[in-house]
Amino acid sequence: MFELSRLLARLHGEDGRIAIPGFYDDVEPLPGDLRQAIADLPYTDEDWLSRSETGAITGEEGYTVLERLWLRPAVEVTALVAGDPGEVSRGAVPAVAAADLTFRTVPGQRVEKLADLLQQWVDATISGAFHHRLTVDLDTAQEPYRTPDHPAVSALERAMARGFRAGAVGRMGNAGGGPAELLARVLRAPVLFFGTGLVEDHWHDSDESASLDVLENGAVTLACFWDELARMQRAKDDGDGHIPE
Repeated sequence: MFELSRLLARLHGEDGRIAIPGFYDDVEPLPGDLRQAIADLPYTDEDWLSRSETGAITGEEGYTVLERLWLRPAVEVTALVAGDPGEVSRGAVPAVAAADLTFRTVPGQRVEKLADLLQQWVDATISGAFHHRLTVDLDTAQEPYRTPDHPAVSALERAMARGFRAGAVGRMGNAGGGPAELLARVLRAPVLFFGTGLVEDHWHDSDESASLDVLENGAVTLACFWDELARMQRAKDDGDGHIPE
């Protein structure tokens, strides 16, 4: 358990970057306009700490919290097991310890290469006094995906402004993206993201919740989105490219 804990602790350097050699070699530079769009969003560290119930802000130096959330690679420990957790305390030292990790990749990175880099790093880091095995699930691994600069994204932005009765709403993007790259490639169509989750909803936790007001505004947004797409098509058919009011 100590050896596994030592390995996990070395996943990040003092600067918050993932410490696997070569991990960032293929990461594409962040588009300047995208960073500016994120910087223009209403955000404060104090609001984030309060709504996320977080004790402190940590992470990769040189990037804002929102950039770390949406644009940068990440690794998380999702499970850590040894011994008999929850049972009566015993004096037996566990012979086996296991951890589950999840990596978020970004444009430029490829999961097969990162799997090789991870294997090399684990082999070089684990002491020779311990047996170890690393299993990488490439079957369910997802290639990174970045929401393209597509007219439908602008249509969604306008729909959000109508659905939420707001002025500037920002442009929806994705963090990780699930199987978006696979869907976009197979369907030969861009995949857009629209979410109605709030930071305080405790995403993916056992007490995850949702705001009914936000869900209702989201439903209106989707209805407005179809309307915006129809208006775009009419403008295209008219040949002037102008979207009528």
